[in-house]
Amino acid sequence: MTSTIVVDAYGHRPVLVGVDGSVSAQAALDWAAAEAAYRRRPLHIVHTFTWPMIGDPFGLNLTEPMNDGLRAAAALIVREAENHARRAALDIRVTAEVVAAGAVPTLLSQAQGAELLVVGSRGLGGFRGLLVGSVSSTVTAHAPCPVIVVHPHRHGTAFPTTPTGRIVVGVDGSEISAVAIRFAFQEAARHRIGITAIHAATPTRQHPSLRVPADIVEQVDRQLFAEAMDSKRILIPGIDVKTKLVHSHPVQALLDEAAGAELIVVGSRGRGGFTGMLLGSVSQAVLQHAGCPVAVIHPHRATAKSPTPAQHPSLEIAAPNRFADMKDLS
Repeated sequence: MTSTIVVDAYGHRPVLVGVDGSVSAQAALDWAAAEAAYRRRPLHIVHTFTWPMIGDPFGLNLTEPMNDGLRAAAALIVREAENHARRAALDIRVTAEVVAAGAVPTLLSQAQGAELLVVGSRGLGGFRGLLVGSVSSTVTAHAPCPVIVVHPHRHGTAFPTTPTGRIVVGVDGSEISAVAIRFAFQEAARHRIGITAIHAATPTRQHPSLRVPADIVEQVDRQLFAEAMDSKRILIPGIDVKTKLVHSHPVQALLDEAAGAELIVVGSRGRGGFTGMLLGSVSQAVLQHAGCPVAVIHPHRATAKSPTPAQHPSLEIAAPNRFADMKDLS
């Protein structure tokens, strides 16, 4: 049976993170704890397990010792994760629980009350050839809140010791893209880092009868790109923003920036593709191949107003960005 998390006494939704003892989950926990501290939000840790489907034809009660072992292992994973998070983020409220249910339904249920859902790119199960596991892929497609998928850094920690990156956001003029841009600006304001916005130019290969000059197509692209970014600059000023109009596939353009990025932000679906798809091809490809954390944004909060520093106290934290503050506490 799944459980549902609730807001704290101040009405703050928690940052929710799923853990399973894997390296990816540890990286997700580090990211979630740091983010919760910067947002001044509680952190809720959840670990799930399911009971084995084993027959007992001779009435020997063989499953009870196995069940006890599962409970003990689950309790250990959660206890270690909770202790680690408390050391990493001393000033936030940390809660943790074990849920005897599937990971996907549990995370999706609890995400209804969360500000963010953070998961590792791969858990302990599945095929090693997959960079993003089935749980991460499924919750990313269906969660009612923004989802951050964290890949373990090549040195085993969530982020480089010396941050050099920016927040990279994909822009395509869609409604979901506008929500993704807003999320990127909010994150950049919290952590005092810059934004690199990427827009892949419209392909100029056309039917001969159209005869639209390539320079006109690019001019329209640049105008739409500028309009999409300027609206957010007005709402949250003071962010160092670089814009890049590229003539390559959007996936390649985003991945080219991933090597030096702290976070990539993409909309769940862009202007192309099938409307029935919950995750577009660009989002799926970036999730699979980016080496940095990826935020996937759904349009559920498209009508919500973007907080400004005056409206959102957590945007006024005068501190170095949290990527520089992170330490390996394991």
